[in-house]
Amino acid sequence: MNNNPCEWLLDYFNGQLDEVPRRKFENHLAQCQNCREELDELTMLTKDLAFIAEPVDPPSEMKQRILGNVFETEKEEQQPALQQTAEKRRGNGWMKPLLAAVLFASLLGNAYTLLSKDEADNNAGEKRETIDKLQTSVALKPGEGAPFNGRATMVEKNDKTEMIIQAENLEPPEGSQVYQVWLLEKGKPYRAGTFVPNDDGLGVVTYHLDQAGEHEWDTVAITLEPSDDSKIPKGDIILSSEL
Repeated sequence: MNNNPCEWLLDYFNGQLDEVPRRKFENHLAQCQNCREELDELTMLTKDLAFIAEPVDPPSEMKQRILGNVFETEKEEQQPALQQTAEKRRGNGWMKPLLAAVLFASLLGNAYTLLSKDEADNNAGEKRETIDKLQTSVALKPGEGAPFNGRATMVEKNDKTEMIIQAENLEPPEGSQVYQVWLLEKGKPYRAGTFVPNDDGLGVVTYHLDQAGEHEWDTVAITLEPSDDSKIPKGDIILSSEL
């Protein structure tokens, strides 16, 4: 490390100094007006920067191109204000272009972080996509002489199973009536979705089944219930099938 404490300013500002040099610089800071002014400027210029992500270095070739352009622009423009600052502080004339480069590199790192995060999120989304796998599909049988038709399909998706019930030629429910789907296990019924058909008598319901192994469903059935709060089947079975 350089023995000139004035050149430790950026490392101190960025928290890069170890305990001993940090204390030495703080002692120096109490006696050096130029360093105090430079530190105040750094604090003022960076207090409103929204560092919304952990610093991530962009590719080295990108950083070299950006920093090269920053230094070249500083050299060409030679703004009067910077010249006055350089004349005032002489030995610290390097601070302005370096500060601009550091701040710009920080913003560049944040932008690169966001782009990398978006790409990672997109890749993660792609990894979460799965191929649906058909487990079973059965035709639902209507009661004798009934015009109803239907089908029960079970699809494996994301390690879970979804059941899709489709029915047609259904009669419109009256009042609070609804069609209720039931799954049966050894004769015990479980609610598995409630629906009403459209004007054409078409109805559909989807239901997320419990994880595999919790139940061994053996029958699926549809009833016309007097209301949507039936805990057990009260109406007649209009469509059913073994699974």
